[in-house]
Amino acid sequence: MSGAVTEIHREVAGRDGGKAPVVLSHALGLDVSMWDALAAKLAAAGHPVLRYDHRGHGRSGVPAGPYTMDDLVADAAEVIRDWGVGPVVWIGLSMGGMVGQGMAIHHPELLRGLVLANTTAQYPPAAQSGWAERIAKVEAGGLAAIVETVLERYLNASFRAANPGVVDALRRKVLSVDPRGYVGCCHAVSKVNWLDRLHEIRRLSTLVIAGRLDAGTPVAMAEAIHHRVAGSQLTVLEDASHLSVVEQPARFEEVVTGFLAGC
Repeated sequence: MSGAVTEIHREVAGRDGGKAPVVLSHALGLDVSMWDALAAKLAAAGHPVLRYDHRGHGRSGVPAGPYTMDDLVADAAEVIRDWGVGPVVWIGLSMGGMVGQGMAIHHPELLRGLVLANTTAQYPPAAQSGWAERIAKVEAGGLAAIVETVLERYLNASFRAANPGVVDALRRKVLSVDPRGYVGCCHAVSKVNWLDRLHEIRRLSTLVIAGRLDAGTPVAMAEAIHHRVAGSQLTVLEDASHLSVVEQPARFEEVVTGFLAGC
């Protein structure tokens, strides 16, 4: 465990318009830019919005790894406390959703709502060999060794064919990640283990979002979270795989905005 003390890059937008403050937490291999469109819409609607780069990503520090999910949760708690406008609505996708579950379990006082998109509370044992293979490839050949596989899992084939510019931008983003930081976070993500503690999330408005075409965190993983978090809502986005906020931005915004109205 590498500890929580590292430099975390963060960006704040919007003014206090009387609406819930929002924290946006990105997927593995990306950074705050993943949320550009949604952050702008939420800020324009009156929500104070904070985005941050996970350790090892973007403009955040790259401490020695491997990292643990507890490290990532501690980073997030520090970011929210430093912001000082909470409790917040947490919106996390993939790795960001894993961190959000940890926040709800360990720091519920910092949250007023929780959106968990395209994420899981636990990977099956069979998935561990895949994570070990990914780590080994990055350690041997950098992000170039896995970037095409990542893009195929993040975006469905039809979307990739119709949006080559988006694909190219995401490719450049993944290739820009420090391999040490990526591997460090792979260790944390592969060992995520919140499933048996999700029942501890109580009295917290929670929305679970899944993509019908998501092979990395399929609908069944979203259902497993939904069934264990009392009172949670589940929305499945059709024609979306893993990066649902990229593939279906209008629908994602619609679902999230509707949820925020009740927070």
